[in-house]
Amino acid sequence: MNVAAIKTPGELGELVGQPGETVTATLKRTIMEMILFGYFANETRLYPHELARRFAVSQTPVREALMQLSSEGLIEATPRRGYHIRTPTPEQVTDLWQVRSGLEATAAERVVVRLGEGSLTPADLEPLETIQRQREELGPAMTTKTHIETNAAFHRTIIELSGNRLLAAVFGSIQQQLIAAWVQRGVDSWRGRLAEDAKEHREIIAALRARDAGRCRAVLEQHVGRSLTGALRDLETQKAALAAV
Repeated sequence: MNVAAIKTPGELGELVGQPGETVTATLKRTIMEMILFGYFANETRLYPHELARRFAVSQTPVREALMQLSSEGLIEATPRRGYHIRTPTPEQVTDLWQVRSGLEATAAERVVVRLGEGSLTPADLEPLETIQRQREELGPAMTTKTHIETNAAFHRTIIELSGNRLLAAVFGSIQQQLIAAWVQRGVDSWRGRLAEDAKEHREIIAALRARDAGRCRAVLEQHVGRSLTGALRDLETQKAALAAV
């Protein structure tokens, strides 16, 4: 990796720890975001000694962070040649989206039950309205990073409103946000799907407010299914772009 191969958007590349976070965890999160949101040019190789110099830390936590990212499949080690960024397979993407569809539909049904029994009120759905309003106000001008983060926040909120901690833990473990960023790395086609995304998000909110569990499941399954089609198309676009380099 050389510095000339790196893009430098201001929102990425700064090593800023979070409360209770180890140096290795901070490095892992930072490098992961740098990979997913376009900081590194395509085909850039990641070398521990150069990243250590870049962040002014020792090589040990850098190596640990890279090994963790490698074990999660985001990067792959090549003997004596550092690490290179991997591209997910269509099978990985399809499996993830199918699991996601089931989890979100189940969560939405639980939200409807909780609204009916009074453990949730209509006011508890306001965060969904706020997130979707933010997305609509930004529109196609939003960055890819903001698009992925706000979309993930919308769907994660439905999961959290279900009140099911195990369901939330499983949903968190599939790393939806990371895979979405991984698939859409360097691809802008999501902008053309924003209007349909907004329509379906609004339909999800309306179905929740109406306490219509069947409608919630149907709209979510349609929404996630369409998202899968777009994700697979984005993956093909990304692969074609890499092949052309």
